[in-house]
Amino acid sequence: MTIHNELSTAFLNKLTIKSDLNTLIVDESKDLKGTLKKLRDNFGFIMLLDIVGLDNSKKSIEASDKRFQLSYILLNMEEHFRLQVLINLNIDRNEILPSASTLWTNALWCEREVWEMFGISFGEKSEQRLLTPKNIIGFPLRKDFELSIDENFDFAEEVFEKNLGIPKFKENLLDEVSIGPIHPGLKGAMKMNFEVEGDFILRSKIDIGFLHRGVEKSCESMLYGQISTVTDKLNFFSSAANSVGWCKAVESLAGIDIPEKAKAFRMVICELARISDHSHCIASMIKATGIFEGVQISLRIVDKVSKLFLALNGSAKGNHLSCIGGLNFKQPLGWSNDCLDELKEIHSLCNDLSYHLNRANFWKDRLQTSLLNAYEAIDLGVTGPNLRSCGVNYDIRKVSPYYFYEDVDFEIPLGINGDSYDRFLVRVEEMRQSLKIISQVLDSLPAGKLRVEKSALNLGLLTFAPKTSSIYSMSEAVNGELGFYIESDSSNKPYRVKIKSPSFFSVQAFSRMLPGSRLDDCMISLSSMNIVAGEMDR
Repeated sequence: MTIHNELSTAFLNKLTIKSDLNTLIVDESKDLKGTLKKLRDNFGFIMLLDIVGLDNSKKSIEASDKRFQLSYILLNMEEHFRLQVLINLNIDRNEILPSASTLWTNALWCEREVWEMFGISFGEKSEQRLLTPKNIIGFPLRKDFELSIDENFDFAEEVFEKNLGIPKFKENLLDEVSIGPIHPGLKGAMKMNFEVEGDFILRSKIDIGFLHRGVEKSCESMLYGQISTVTDKLNFFSSAANSVGWCKAVESLAGIDIPEKAKAFRMVICELARISDHSHCIASMIKATGIFEGVQISLRIVDKVSKLFLALNGSAKGNHLSCIGGLNFKQPLGWSNDCLDELKEIHSLCNDLSYHLNRANFWKDRLQTSLLNAYEAIDLGVTGPNLRSCGVNYDIRKVSPYYFYEDVDFEIPLGINGDSYDRFLVRVEEMRQSLKIISQVLDSLPAGKLRVEKSALNLGLLTFAPKTSSIYSMSEAVNGELGFYIESDSSNKPYRVKIKSPSFFSVQAFSRMLPGSRLDDCMISLSSMNIVAGEMDR
């Protein structure tokens, strides 16, 4: 019996299809936690991918009689089966929903975000701001939100004890250390708070929310075709892959089938972005250890990828390469041959980089720190290279292939110990596998156009308006699963956009990896996780 049939039998008529996902509807909030626990324990949904909040109050048609909707996106990794657990509810001022943080550790941050944006409480621990300034009044993703600031809020009262959530340290025994929010080793703004004894970290906590980008709120007032300019900037080292994820989600929502050549070319630019981003990540790790010779090799790889992107549309980072319906450029004459030539040189540089670093015992010794085991990684919702370095064989390109990934031959590199060294090895090998994918795609690149006709977009991007529906679409971005939940109300702007970003979950794991490590190893560990603040502070 398939897992779908098992769920249908166990939950009778409550299983349906919504958001392009199998959806289980929960009628009462008192049944919510029991249902989630049953799904985890009896049906193997061991990973919580995200919790999505929605305010129904401004829906133009078929508005729900309940103001709010919550969706728990769960994953059964063995069956590669995603399930949405959905509940509609009205929230009284003092009503508290049951927390799922005792089932999945990463649920606490998801619940904090839901409370912060919608005012839906899961208990005292959830009622702490995570992504917005503490003097904001109201809940930004409610449809009736108007920006208001508490002018009397005293930031000076935000003491270290409150930030770290632990008792004040005893004098002369333990020290308090903070790094950030601005630091040359950080990819964006975040703050690391440590309790240390000597050179060893005893406890740690990461503060995020310094960028205040408001991407999801901004999407509600932007045309579908404009939003790719925002998703490009989620991870500025792999812009091309981010916009592919967004356009793929919108196309699924609207039922648009892009040309085969566009699908193939999107695979190429995604894998080039993966190579570039991994090279940046490794360069950051090298800088943190002080072996500066390897930095030059990594940056030469980045430079070669940048030149290929530059030839496509004039953007060295691969910005604005994708659009709804295909790609934003015409393939330059001879670009495929130039790319294949560059791939040979990049492969040689990857070998040089691996040889140069692995022959140095100092490199391996410094990176054997900050272990993350497979159980913890899954419990915290970690995906991508950081999960695979723990030995978990899970890659969306293999288990839920899209475009032509099922037709190309490539392997999924895995680690053993889940430490910084394994994360380095996995990323280097992923670069080689990306080269392999690109070569196969370019050798058999389909003929045809790179973009659908305007008629398929309902008269063009300005008037493009998908029918009332919702979608959850995911892709294997550079740092892991990049998911987009889109709710459409038939207008030319999305009613709700929720971005499931890999760094939001990786940073939770990073905080838990540090106790027991040396303070001077924390930047190596952070670089190895490739945490990007732009993905977290949506």
